[in-house]
Amino acid sequence: MDVDADIEPGVCPPARNQLFLTFFLSRYGRVKTVALSDLLIAAAAGIGTGALAYCAALEAASAVRLALSITSGIATFAAVARKLASDHARQHATLTLARGLLNANRDCLKVLGRDGNMLRVSEYGAALMEAESPEQLAGADWLGFWQGDDRSAAETALATALSGTSASFTGSCQTTKGRTKWWDSTLAPVRDANGEVIALLCASEDVTRQTELLTTLREKSELMGEMESHVRLVFYSYSADLTTCLYVSTGVEQVFGITPSMLAQNSSVWLELVHPDDSERLRAEMRRIVEEASDGRCEYRIRRPDGCIRWIRSTAYPVRDEAGNVARVVGVSEDITVEQERLVALDRLAYTDGLTGLANRTALVQRIKALCRQNVAFGLMFIDLDRFKVLNDTLGHTVADRLLKDIGKVIHEALPPAACVARLGGDEFAVIVSGESDKASLATLAQSLLNMFSNEVRTNHAAPFVTASIGISLFPEHGRDHEALLTSADIAMYAAKKAGRNGFQFADKAASDVLEDFELERSLPAALASNQFALHFQGIHEPASLAMKSVEALVRWNHPTRGMVGPASFIPILEESGFIVEVGAWVMDAALAQLASWRAAGRKGLCVSVNVSARQLKDDSIVAVVDRALRKHQLPPRCLEIELTESALMDDPTLAQQTLMSLKRLGVRIAIDDFGTGYSSLRYLADFSPDTVKIDRSFTAKLLRDEATVSIVRGIIQISHQLGMKVTAEGVETNAQLDILRDAHCDYVQGFFLTKPMAADQLVDASRSIVMRQSESAVPSLSVDGT
Repeated sequence: MDVDADIEPGVCPPARNQLFLTFFLSRYGRVKTVALSDLLIAAAAGIGTGALAYCAALEAASAVRLALSITSGIATFAAVARKLASDHARQHATLTLARGLLNANRDCLKVLGRDGNMLRVSEYGAALMEAESPEQLAGADWLGFWQGDDRSAAETALATALSGTSASFTGSCQTTKGRTKWWDSTLAPVRDANGEVIALLCASEDVTRQTELLTTLREKSELMGEMESHVRLVFYSYSADLTTCLYVSTGVEQVFGITPSMLAQNSSVWLELVHPDDSERLRAEMRRIVEEASDGRCEYRIRRPDGCIRWIRSTAYPVRDEAGNVARVVGVSEDITVEQERLVALDRLAYTDGLTGLANRTALVQRIKALCRQNVAFGLMFIDLDRFKVLNDTLGHTVADRLLKDIGKVIHEALPPAACVARLGGDEFAVIVSGESDKASLATLAQSLLNMFSNEVRTNHAAPFVTASIGISLFPEHGRDHEALLTSADIAMYAAKKAGRNGFQFADKAASDVLEDFELERSLPAALASNQFALHFQGIHEPASLAMKSVEALVRWNHPTRGMVGPASFIPILEESGFIVEVGAWVMDAALAQLASWRAAGRKGLCVSVNVSARQLKDDSIVAVVDRALRKHQLPPRCLEIELTESALMDDPTLAQQTLMSLKRLGVRIAIDDFGTGYSSLRYLADFSPDTVKIDRSFTAKLLRDEATVSIVRGIIQISHQLGMKVTAEGVETNAQLDILRDAHCDYVQGFFLTKPMAADQLVDASRSIVMRQSESAVPSLSVDGT
């Protein structure tokens, strides 16, 4: 059934409500069953009606009277019974509807008397008011629950409803337990049959949660408004492609100097303010944010409409929808001009000399690094004032500082505009002349500086006479990094001072050697840690058969950038730095490990000799290092020969003798290396009792052209044999030398004529080649030069 079908347009709500009730009662107020009480009432009515009909028909025959009486009674019974059943059904439907409406309603329903007292409260309404039951609120003064402005609103609504018109208001009142709640209340009049207002129906909806939420949102909105008004920040929201401005805070006026309405009309108007030098970088970052859908940040400059240049930092964050697609981009922009100015000031302090206003050492180093990266030729001058300490002590610090400022000014004015002038500290200055590597031009410039020191600095007759020493290095001739170039120029400056001051010098090979040593020294820890050291071996042969009886191990440095470095380049550095102790221990272990490998492969008679330096000899751990290596590789001590130079032994003879005695107790053999180039004292041969004497290669080289040398070599061999020592001659490079040594009964020979220093695997092949040359089998042995 369509309940609205018969409703005409313009029908008022009460009429619609009446139609709704009519529909419900007509549908659910039909007779279903007849109550017994209704049947009794209907029967009584029928009997009464029949009796009346019987009495009324006195003139009729008795049969007719009886029939009329019964018919009337039955008709009356039926009619009354139907009416009573219908009323009962409608009453039941009404009660059911009322019960359903009350159960479905989530309001606090109250019936108020005309005096404002609560006559009845719904069960749910009592629960909302935190009452134990509706009876607890019965008779209570409804207006008494309201206070202040809310009571005034309640009184107005009550008066309006009593006048016959529904009224609504919103206010807060306390429950029976003192808890404050907010209500949306509506008072509707209840009329009698005559239209008089006899009571009021009050429906109050609990809106506490909504009110508190709205209050919170309003507070947050007010807070955001205050922040946007007082904080120099711009909050914005743009479309996913950054083309449409969806929202911008009022802070845009303070930061960009434009209004939100301007952005609403043209979303890109702020981009027109960006400094041309920063525009492409900013747009590239914006494109990246859109393409990668990732956070982004950019710092850039703008020119506000008032012409003011400001620094801005903008940060953007993509916001994704449920499908993972970028729905919009939100972010914040802030004015960082003060921050940038502070950074510029700090940068100025960090890279400027406080006294002269020139660049400082940090700025100079950065400039050198930049030029080195660009591979641009340039010259570096290191300027040091001569005898400035005397001037400083004589003139006093104030006058000396003024003098340094004048000198800095003179240097700056005398150089090309592109030159970089720096004060490194004290009386030291440095100059970078970019694009210049011609020594003649740099020499002319250096001389002009020296001339100006003695002329321009003396602005008055009381000023002191100043001279300077200048060292000059060139990129890339004297170095490819700032450390090498500064060191080279510094060394050259000291050379100029040594040459008499008031002059200049260019860096030379000596400076390059110092730099190379410095670079090698810096690389030593990493070289040892990353196994950059390696051993090469050179055979030691028996002169007659040329059988390799032993080999000497020679340490090499496989530098990652310089390739294979010989011991002459780095052994002195190891000695000075103290790393010789660690490297020497490694050499000892590596040499004995290789010897063990050879012996395991069948070369049972092979021995090895390891050179020990003076620094190692003084170290308490040398004996323990040797003992530990022998035990580790399970080798007999006699297969190891320790080589020591004469200078190492005589540096501290007492300590050396004690150490040698400890080594001899282990069972190792001792050899004196480079014999004849040091003290050449026969006494220490007796004192130290070596097992082997190694004749230096300088004697071997003279055997063919100097008879005296031949006699000396023969004498050394004879004396050594008489003392029970073996002799090895180093530096054999020709067959003629070998013949002389063979005739002199030299025990062993070593040199390039027989084998060159080579890797362990190559040495085996070299040994076989010598054997084939002599048509004899060779029994190899091993000797190691450990430095």
